Amino acid sequence: MSFPILTGSYVVMNAMTHTYLNVLNFNPVPGAIVCSVGNYLGNDIWNVATTESTGLTTQSFGTGAFVSYADDTGVVTSNSIYSWILQQNNAVPYAWNIVDNGTGLALAVEGNSTANGARVIATKEASDKSQAWFFIAKVPVPGTN
Repeated sequence: MSFPILTGSYVVMNAMTHTYLNVLNFNPVPGAIVCSVGNYLGNDIWNVATTESTGLTTQSFGTGAFVSYADDTGVVTSNSIYSWILQQNNAVPYAWNIVDNGTGLALAVEGNSTANGARVIATKEASDKSQAWFFIAKVPVPGTN
């Protein structure tokens, strides 16, 4: 199975809000996944890798926790590996929908808010601009986590 992006470290930016996927205040598991205006720290950087079977994992460079989803907690960090798939977004060229491998729900910024700390939610996949994410290659800098 091939994947649209290579294993590596990325800053993940929402196409609608131009904010970045982030672990709020480096909080431990289950830390809230939010979007930030960019802080140049490890909680804005994600290590992305393929899984053995299908999908990929998204792990915080700053905390080591994985992005996960559950009905009762929403989009939070987890110590367990959690599988996502990428689907080409139909509204924004070069952008991807980050889709939960189990439920088919896609990540989006709640209310398309541009506020620092806006919550990331999982919602029915619609492949619109609010669910479009850019993966921008990033070399982690020691001491930023």
